[in-house]
Formats: sequence, structure tokens, C-alpha cells
Amino acid sequence: MKTIHFDNIDSTNTYLKNNYRFLENMTFVSSDYQSAGKGRNARIWKSEKGKNLLFSLLLTDDYLIQQYKIISILTSFCVIKTLEEYDIHNLSIKWPNDVYVNDKKICGILLEATSSSKLDCLIVGVGINVNQKEFEGDYLRKPTSMINELNKEINIEELKIRLFKTIENNLNNIDDDYYSIIKEYDYLKDKEVYANIDNENKKIKVLGINNDYSLKIEYDNIIRDIEAGEISFHNEKD
Repeated sequence: MKTIHFDNIDSTNTYLKNNYRFLENMTFVSSDYQSAGKGRNARIWKSEKGKNLLFSLLLTDDYLIQQYKIISILTSFCVIKTLEEYDIHNLSIKWPNDVYVNDKKICGILLEATSSSKLDCLIVGVGINVNQKEFEGDYLRKPTSMINELNKEINIEELKIRLFKTIENNLNNIDDDYYSIIKEYDYLKDKEVYANIDNENKKIKVLGINNDYSLKIEYDNIIRDIEAGEISFHNEKD
């Protein structure tokens, strides 16, 4: 494991996209501030400087790249196990890549790939709300943070070291049976939600995460398995 840290950068994901050829597998790049941080579906990720844990992980190992279906959700699981060490409870995974405390979002994860003739690398971008108390702007789900949940400030450097080790250990054991544990953290299971699927807004019922980490849903009397990228969730019908 190699770590790189910046005081300020546009995006740790972008840095790895531009430099992955020169970096080793499992390089972690963190920053106190990202001027162009982003989430899924081109959403902007806003964060106060020095208040949160912002980093990206580079994976160039061919076997790990082949496990792309589990990488994002396994990273969410690693975040949960680390936050539980700080006595934060009622944690769950909102498929495919968000971590919730009760009904509030505490962590977002963005998985991106870079390819030429084949997939060259996976980049896992992670943002955890740590010491930021207030969140301005419109959000699909109300944010929270470690400080808001625990009423005390967290040492971000210590949190980073713990989480990086947890991610490294779990990725080195990626063939273990994680599904039996991960499915217990399924936030969407048995919920009825609105989502855009096949370019249509629909009310769907989520039946749960499958053992291949796709999502089983039901709508219009159809049961269907979907992959990340085939659906986006919304708060309202329209």
C-alpha cells in the first residue's frame, strides 16, 4: 500500500486517471480539499477544507479489476466496519455505493474505470463526512457526519489509517464470503422507491442485493436483476 496526500487538488479520482501508469496497485491518494470533487451521475461533491476524509484508491491488479462488481460495495462494507469501531450504529449500504446512518448519508463512493484495449485500472473515490457540521445545498438524502452522530471531533488522520488498512486487508481476501454479511446491511431491501429505469420514472420495489451484487427489483409485475449504472433513484415520482 502506497499513500499520497495533497493539501488541495481538483479531484483525487482525476489525479489517478492521469497518473495510474506510474503508480503501483493499491495506491491511496487523499486530499484536504477537492475543488472539483464529484459523485455519481455528474453530481458535485462539496466539502469544507480539512473537515472530511476524501480519497481515491487505485487498483491495477488484473484479478481485482475482474471483481469490479464487488469492489464498490466491499468498500462500503469497509467504511461501515471502520465507523462501527467509533460506536456509530444503524449503518447500512444503499446499493450500490452509499453508506447511511439511519436515513442520512454519511459516505459516498464513486467507482470509475480507465481502459485502452482492456480495463487498465479501477479507481474508487470515497468521501466520508467527518467533522463537517452543516451541509448547504440540495441533497437527495439528508447528509450527516461523524461529529454530528457522536458529538465529538474525530482525528481524521487516525481514521484514514484505520480505514486504509481495513480496505487493504479485505481486498487481499476478496474471495472470502462477504455476501452473507453484506446482505444484512441492505438499506433498500423491501422498500418501495422511485427510480429512473430504461429512461422512465417508475415506482419499484427493491427485493434485495443478489449474491453477485446486482440488485433484484420488481415493477410492472416484472422481476428483474439490474447492475449499477442501469438505474438511478429519486425522492419523488417525477
